This record gives sequence, C-alpha cells and structure tokens, in this order.
Amino acid sequence: MPSLDNVEEYLASVEEYFYSSVSAVTHSLPDVHEVVNQLWIDISRYGPGMPAFPEVHIPTLGDFQVPPPPPPPPRVSSSWVGTSASWIANHPWKASGIVVGVAGAGLLVGYRDVFKRRTRNLYTSHKARTATERRQIVVVLGGDTPYALSLIHELESKGYIVIASVATPEAVDVLENQCEGYVKAHVLDPFEPATVPVFLRSLSATMSRKFPIKSVGDPFASPSSMPYIHSVISLLTLSAPVPHLNAPLEHISLRDTYLPYHTAAHITPLQVIQALLPLLRTGSARSRDVGKKSIIVCLPATNARVGLPFGSVQAMSAAATLRGIEVLRREIRIAAMTERTDSMQNINVVVVDVGTFEVGSPFKALPPEGIYKSMEDWSASEKVVYGPAFIAAMHEKPLPASRLERIRSVFKNGDHFGVPRKGTNLSVLTDNLIGVVSGGQYGPTLFGIGLGIGRIRNWMRGERFSIGAGASTYRLASYLPSLVLDGLINLPHFLISIRNRLLPVQPFREPPADLPPPVAERKPATTELKEQLHTPSESEATSDADVESNAGDTVDSSWVSLHQKVTEAE
Repeated sequence: MPSLDNVEEYLASVEEYFYSSVSAVTHSLPDVHEVVNQLWIDISRYGPGMPAFPEVHIPTLGDFQVPPPPPPPPRVSSSWVGTSASWIANHPWKASGIVVGVAGAGLLVGYRDVFKRRTRNLYTSHKARTATERRQIVVVLGGDTPYALSLIHELESKGYIVIASVATPEAVDVLENQCEGYVKAHVLDPFEPATVPVFLRSLSATMSRKFPIKSVGDPFASPSSMPYIHSVISLLTLSAPVPHLNAPLEHISLRDTYLPYHTAAHITPLQVIQALLPLLRTGSARSRDVGKKSIIVCLPATNARVGLPFGSVQAMSAAATLRGIEVLRREIRIAAMTERTDSMQNINVVVVDVGTFEVGSPFKALPPEGIYKSMEDWSASEKVVYGPAFIAAMHEKPLPASRLERIRSVFKNGDHFGVPRKGTNLSVLTDNLIGVVSGGQYGPTLFGIGLGIGRIRNWMRGERFSIGAGASTYRLASYLPSLVLDGLINLPHFLISIRNRLLPVQPFREPPADLPPPVAERKPATTELKEQLHTPSESEATSDADVESNAGDTVDSSWVSLHQKVTEAE
C-alpha cells in the first residue's frame, strides 16, 4: 500500500506535467481578449443588424389630495382627581410654582401684622439714629459774616454738625439761638492771633460732646459715636472790617492799615487751618468711606483775579492767601503720592472766587461826604494827584429798580456813567459750597433719585472755580495780557479826561463870592477839603519840594467833581 509520501510525489509530478503541457501549447494560441474583440468586430460588420428598441414613456403623477387624518378617539370621561394628577405629571414645574405661591401668600396673610410692626420699628429706629447720630463736623471760620448764616442753616439741614467762629461773645448766643442744636459757636477774634489757641481748645472740647447741644443726659459722646472734622470753610478770607482800606498805595500805612487787615484775612485763617490739618489727616476707616474731606477758602474775585485801583490792601492779602493755599494743595498731592497710607489722599483743597451777592440790607448810595471824609488824612499833593480819580472810582450809585429806570438814569443824570452790578442770590453760593463739602452728593435729582451731576460738576471745576456776579468776568480778564487789561481798566478814566479837556468850563461849580461870613459853627469836612484842594496851604507855600512837584498839577486842570449835591448844599 502506497504511503503518504508517495501520494505527494505523485501529485507534484502531475502538477508539473500540467504546467509544462499548457506552456507548450499557449505560446502558439492568440490572446483571448484579442480573439473576443475581433469576433465582436466581425459580427458588427458582417452580421445582421440589431433591432431598434421602442421608446418607453413613464407617466407623471397628477394632482392628488392628502386624505385627512382619522378622527381622534373619543375622550374617556374621568374624575377631576385623575385629571389633576395627569396635569401635574405633565407639568411638574408649573405645579411646584403654584404650590410655593399659595404657601407664600398664606404666610404673608398670616404674619402681615407682625411684619408691618417690625418694619415700622426698624424704620423708626433708623430714622431716630440718623437724626441723632451726626458725626461729620464742618468748621466755618467767620460765622458772623453776612455770607455765613444761610450756609450754616443749610449745612445743619443736610445732617452736618457746624462749629463756627465769631468775633464777639455776644454773637455766640445770637448764632446758636437761630439754629436747631447742631451748631456750636466759639469766639475767635481775627485781629488777635492770640485767641487761636483758645478757639482750638474749645473746638477740641466740642468734638467730645453729644449733639444736639440741648439734649438731656450725659453731655459727652461715646467713643463709638465720636464726631470728626469733615471740612473747613474759611469766610474770614473774604474781607475784614478795617477802616480807610480804599486809598492809594502811596498813602496806605502798612503798620496801621495793612497789617491788621492782613492779620485778620490771612494770618489767622491759615493759622487755624494749620492746626486742623492733623485732625483732617487722621481719621477712622468709616470716615474715609463717606467721602473726601475738604478745605475750602473763599476769596474776593476782584482782588484775587485782577486787583483794581485803590484796593491794594485787599489785593495784596488775597494774593498772599491764594499763593499759600496753592502751595498747600501741591504739598498734599505730593505727600499722597509718596506716603504708604491713604490719609493725605482723602483731603481736597478748593479755592472759591466769590463775586457780588445780595447780602444785608438794600443798597444805599455812599454820600459824597463819606468819600471826602476818607481823604482828610491825605496830604495836599495826594489830594491833587489822586483825588479826581479816587472820587470817580469810589462814587457808588444806587441800583435802579428796573431796566427802564436804568435807561432813564443814563439820560436824566449826566454824572451817571454806569450802574452797579446786581448781586446774585446768596443761595447759589450756599449750594455750591455744600456741593464741595458733600463731594457732589447733594445735586440735581429726578423723582428723588440722584443723577450724579454734582460729582460731574465738581470734577469739571477742579480745585478752583468762580461764583457770583462779576466773578466769571474777572476770571476771564485775568487771562488777558497786562497791556490789554490795564487799557480796559483805564478806559473810563481816559474818556472822562478827554471830556474835561474839551469842555469850555470845568464840570464843577465855584461857590458865590458874596456869601455871608460863616457863623461860629465848624465848617463841614467837605468844605474844608475843597478849600484845601483849591487853595494851597502854608506848608505847601513854604516847601520848595512840594511846589516843584506840584507845579504842573493845578486844581483847575485836573479836578473833576461828579457830585453837584455838595456845592448845592453849600
């Protein structure tokens, strides 16, 4: 029997024999693809033709209607419990909202009285705490000046504690009796710098007491409700009651006139501000959250911006105060940039140029006798040289009642070369100062909602702004070149001098020569002054220096009298 190896050898020999036979025959046979291709060509050329197939047209679908859906099955009637359960299962969020709303309404109805009572108690306690707990103190220097009373009343109504300085002890009770208990006045005589330490000790004692000052119980405040200084407003820098301020610089006594005025309007206010700066610099974090603290210095716009003739005392003092406040502001800014704490960054220094405001009684014209009386101490040469210009500058005219009266006054009285400026309402100054103190918090509102206009206005104004009649005019004039500014100031006097040169007779009257001799009474100061202006004195006649200096200045060529009432009274 053959084995497996013999079978494999037999199959291998058969396979070899098959391959050798095929390879021997295929080299003489043509390619199958070529044979099939040639056969198809021959049939196409010599064979019968192919039959034509008919065209088959498939019909398109025409218009047809979709049959309506079958009607829904009839609803099976069920109870409302099942319907509600199915609706809750289909709308779980709506069902939860309804349940919460019903539960809240029930609780609100049940606890309505308790809620109202608690709300009323909270509102009452908050209102009482707000009305009694005042912590911000505003120091007003010059509480007895004409500008201070309305400002103090408005500050008190806005929720501030006011500590004001007055010049006399009598003014303390007068000021405190006009307020509601949140104003405390202390004596500070601006002409006596020695009273500054006394004022500061009184101010320190006032800061530790409870307000209102008329409240019963313990007069001292608790440490948690201790007030602090929020702002300092200086009204003493506006003016000081010193006689004979308006005079030529040549005549002014620097010791008797300028030094007292400079002490009252410059040294004393700055000395108080120096002492209060440490109190402004230190404070709790709660005081810093309220807003910036401020130092407000009010200056007369005329003297701080321009400086008019015969007002050198006021102009020099205002310029010194302005420069000192500007240096203080720059020092505070530099310190705020370099220090590690935020104490100096919370202080704002503002200068307010104050114009003309309606203060005190209605305007009354200054009588000519007052002008001549202020010239009694002048030397003869000063009267001759400065007298006409001084009278023309100091001559004050009453304010016309209406615009028609103003036009009539120009044609009716030839000596009226203008009318005084109408003052602005004092409430405008008060609102602007409170806007600076509060940081613009008390500004225009719409339906009781603040619009932020006050803060925008403070940002646009910066650290110096002008308010009052004439303040903006002098502010613009201060930017003019000196040549143009001096020309505008001298223009009225230049026109008067041209008029006097063209007139054939000088515009004043000589007294009649046939007057009866005067009685034993003393002659008025006006008549004596005019005689001194028209007749040289004995000292002038014997002094060669005065004769030489006044040789070209005669009364007939320079004197201008704008007051006919004086000569008529004579």
